Amino acid sequence: MKHTFNLLQRYVARALALHAQGTLGYVGIAKETTFGTAVAATDYFEIMSENLSETIDRFPTRNAFGGFYEPDDYAGARRVAGDLVMFGHPVSIGHLLKAAFNTISGSAVLSGFLHTSKFISTKSEFAAGVAGQPFTLEVHRDVTSSHQYAGAICNRLQLSLAPNQDLRVTAGWIAQAGSLIAKTSPTFPGSPTDPFTFETASLSIAGAATARWESFNMTVNNNLDGILALNASQNIARVRRRGPQEVRISGVLDFTDVAEYLDFKNQTERQIQLNLTRANSFSLLIDAPRFVYTTFPTGIPGRDRLTVGVDGICRYSVGSGLAVSLQLTTTKSNY
Repeated sequence: MKHTFNLLQRYVARALALHAQGTLGYVGIAKETTFGTAVAATDYFEIMSENLSETIDRFPTRNAFGGFYEPDDYAGARRVAGDLVMFGHPVSIGHLLKAAFNTISGSAVLSGFLHTSKFISTKSEFAAGVAGQPFTLEVHRDVTSSHQYAGAICNRLQLSLAPNQDLRVTAGWIAQAGSLIAKTSPTFPGSPTDPFTFETASLSIAGAATARWESFNMTVNNNLDGILALNASQNIARVRRRGPQEVRISGVLDFTDVAEYLDFKNQTERQIQLNLTRANSFSLLIDAPRFVYTTFPTGIPGRDRLTVGVDGICRYSVGSGLAVSLQLTTTKSNY
């Protein structure tokens, strides 16, 4: 009887899965106090896409076994990783900035209605063997249950902006374990309703506004690895750094004069800032005090208008104690 009931459950789940729709999906998030101890979602995201998944390492256990057939292998370590892609909503983006930088300072403004949180280059680790703030992620894919990923730490964050686009945010995660839970009921941020978008963006170099940048990308690489151990588990035991936090900026420039080419040639450091606003004083300011070009590929590819795809490093500033800061003003204060 129990076997029949289990089979019926599987058939029902498969029938429902055939009608799963991406538009019905969502992501929930909550900070953990202990790495890998799952907690219920406290905030929710509307997203563009995600590809978080669990994979299983495999290994053989025999080479000489008296036959030509392939012998059974063994299921080894379980690893969880993937990307979450979303638009830069003034409230939701703060969770991902916290995940990427771990270091935050904040102050209330406008009589408590709005709050400014400043996310800066990582100053410390969350705990011994835990490189950053761990989160629990709930990913609902419209397949009856939600996938829950515990011990999720942000390994890589990318912020991208171009004409006719929102501020697109991609967060790459490493997580300790995955499981299935009953789906929860999401409540998405309602104020504001719109994300940061290209038409309110302004960029400056060395304090002077410029309209030559046609796209902007900032990548924060935390250089994390999930470490396995002999601890009676197939899941990773800790997340450690294999190198320092690296911050890179790239973009496309209108090539109209040689001013910034000379900055590249002379390796001149400049402050670069990108400011985005939204109605009712919501804002995001990205500030890198020591930006230097690393590539500036010139050339004439054809008869078209000339542009240059550039790359640069955000160097650590001893004076400000950071390589980059992101100042977010929104209605939420407790990231």
